[in-house]
Amino acid sequence: MGSNILWILEGPLRFTDPAAVGRSSSRFNLSSEHKDRVQMKGLQRLSDLIAYFRFTEKELMMKNRAVVPLVEGAALAAVFAVLFLVTMYVPVVGVITLWALPVPFILMVVRNGLKSGLVMWAVTIVIGVLTAGIPSFAFTLVFSLGGLTAGYLYYLRKSALAVLLGSTIAYVVGLVIIFISSILLIGQNPADLSMEMMNQSFQQAESMAKALGGNSDQIAQAREQISLIRYLIPTVLVLMGAVIALISQLISVPILKRVGNFHPPVFPPIREWSFPKSFLWYYLVVTIVMMVGLEEGSAVFVASINVYLILNALIFVQGLAVIYFFSHQKGWPIVVPILLTVLGFALTSFIVIIGIIDLGFELRRRMKS
Repeated sequence: MGSNILWILEGPLRFTDPAAVGRSSSRFNLSSEHKDRVQMKGLQRLSDLIAYFRFTEKELMMKNRAVVPLVEGAALAAVFAVLFLVTMYVPVVGVITLWALPVPFILMVVRNGLKSGLVMWAVTIVIGVLTAGIPSFAFTLVFSLGGLTAGYLYYLRKSALAVLLGSTIAYVVGLVIIFISSILLIGQNPADLSMEMMNQSFQQAESMAKALGGNSDQIAQAREQISLIRYLIPTVLVLMGAVIALISQLISVPILKRVGNFHPPVFPPIREWSFPKSFLWYYLVVTIVMMVGLEEGSAVFVASINVYLILNALIFVQGLAVIYFFSHQKGWPIVVPILLTVLGFALTSFIVIIGIIDLGFELRRRMKS
């Protein structure tokens, strides 16, 4: 629009014939000096008008650049508020919308940068506290940290694995903050409260088994195993952060392509996934330490059992990658490795052994050859 106005205004400068101007002015018996003065004044006013329209066009463009992030931030904050309310108050649908909570933050940072994302984060905190009270701050903190981190890593054009790792760390940090805050507010470890409730349930089950003449030894064994859960809080937080990061990242990819005009990096096929060989040595060292026998509840015991479980999960993924690679080599349909994956959760030790062999002896490279 601005270019059309300038074309119209500059028209007289391009097409005016000085001779024609002279002939028209002679009708009014004007002197040559007066004619030149009138012509110069008209040209000056026309050039001033053109400069004014050019300045106005630039000013409008600058204002649009400042207004667009505000409008998008308000819209995405409203989307987050709706998703949050559905997650809190709609039981079945809320399980689905839970994983989409970081997406508005990812989209905001990718389109407008980290500063705009931080402003939106502040707005969502205020909206959440006004609509759902103080508990909403926990949700907003966790999902905003992960969403802002993932969006910023996308903004920097990092790989899909880097985005997953960074957002996982952000989610874990948020969960740790919430966990520590709950201890300070309640005055007691939430894990201990859960254990007390579970112990009461086991006591009732054990008394019922004795009354019915059943064997209560299995219940006692299960009770002893579950008592270890209080030491696995770090593993639970890490796995929760990784799962939230992975699912929210998968959800954000098609949305970024369609709404954000952005082509985010995608993960390589699972058959190509591989962890460093050093993970195998860490796994062996931790296994030996746990076999030696540690005092239950000690710092070394808690650290060892959590590192063991996390490495066990990573090596399990390595074993699944071998299964997908073998299925690809054989040309099997994708349904086959998916079914084997589901079956693998029932045969965890077997999949871990496959992962250990692949890390130590490069099983997939030998399959290729």
